[in-house]
Amino acid sequence: ATPPPPPTPTETQSPTPQATRDPREIAEKCERPYSPASIWNQPIDWEIAQIHEKSDEMMAAFFKTDKWIGSNVYKYAPNIYFVTEQTPLVRVMLWDGRSFRDAIDDIHIEFGEQGGTVYVPIPVEAEPAPGTDGELVVINLDTGEEWGIINGYKEEDGSWYVGGLYRYHVWNSGTPPQGFAQRGAGVGAFAGIVRPCEVERGEIGHAVTLAYDYPCAPEVCQTNGWLPVIPPFTKTDGIGKWQYDIPEGARIAIRPEIGPEEMEQACRGSQGCLAWTKNMQEYGGYVVDNSGHPKTFGEGDATAQWDSSVWQDDMLEYIPPTWYVVLDWNVPAALP
Repeated sequence: ATPPPPPTPTETQSPTPQATRDPREIAEKCERPYSPASIWNQPIDWEIAQIHEKSDEMMAAFFKTDKWIGSNVYKYAPNIYFVTEQTPLVRVMLWDGRSFRDAIDDIHIEFGEQGGTVYVPIPVEAEPAPGTDGELVVINLDTGEEWGIINGYKEEDGSWYVGGLYRYHVWNSGTPPQGFAQRGAGVGAFAGIVRPCEVERGEIGHAVTLAYDYPCAPEVCQTNGWLPVIPPFTKTDGIGKWQYDIPEGARIAIRPEIGPEEMEQACRGSQGCLAWTKNMQEYGGYVVDNSGHPKTFGEGDATAQWDSSVWQDDMLEYIPPTWYVVLDWNVPAALP
C-alpha cells in the first residue's frame, strides 16, 4: 500500500566521536563493535561464573519444541551495510504511531514524532532482509553511527517505509538506555551478530544473540522470584508461560568441561558450527528475543554472501542439549 504523505522531516545531527578507535576497523579488520568493557566483549571466567541452580529446568524449556539451535541467514537475519559521510541520505518514513529512537550514547535517548520522517545514509543497492522482520543495519565508517531498521519496505522511488528506526554508536556499551526498543530485550540489531570474517578466522570473539519460543512473560519470571529482564538489558517482550522459561537478558553457555575433540565430532566438519560452539564456551550468548524456535543469528546472506560449506541452518543439530547451561545472573561471569 502507498504510505501516507510524509510529515515534516526529523533533523538529525552527526554525533560527537565517542572513542579513539577508528570505526573502519569493523569493516576492514573484522573488529568487534562496542567498548572492550561491554558485556558482549567480556569472556566468561569459569573460575568465577556459576551455573544457575535451575539451569536444567530452563534449558528443558528452551528446547521444549526443538532439540537444536537453528540459524537461517537467508531469512530473518539483518543485512549489514557500510557507508561513509559521502553516502547520499535517503528518506525513511515511519509507520503511524512509531517513533525514531535516537540513542547515540548509553544515557540519553530522544524520540522523534510519531509517523515522522528521518533522512538516513542508505546505499542505493540496500535491501531489507527477507521475512516479516525486514531488518537492515547501516554502519557509518566515518562517524561510527549504527542505524537500524525493522519491518522495512523499500519504495520504488528509493525511499523507505519502516516499522522501526534507531540510531546508536558502535563504540558505546552495546546496551542502550531505557526506551530503546529494536530487539525484545532493548538492544540494537548489530549486537551479537556473527559475521563471515569472524568464522573464517576461527574466532568470533564476542557473545552472540539467541532467541526461542518463548522467553518468560514478566509474571512467570516473577513467580520464580526472577526479574522480568536481566540487567543491563532494559526491557522484555517475553510471552513464555512455562514455569522455567528463561528471562530475556540471561546468558547461556556451553559447559567448560566440553573438549575440542568433542566439539569437532559434534560439528561434523562444519566450520561455522565449530567456531560458534567454541565461542559459546568462551563468551556465551544472551537471550534477547522471541522466535518460532531456538535460534542464533548470523549476518544476512545478501551482504554476508555466506559459503554454504561454512554456515548452515542445521549445523548445530548434533550439539547435545545437555552441553548448554544458563549462567547464574546473580553472580559475575568475570571480574570487572
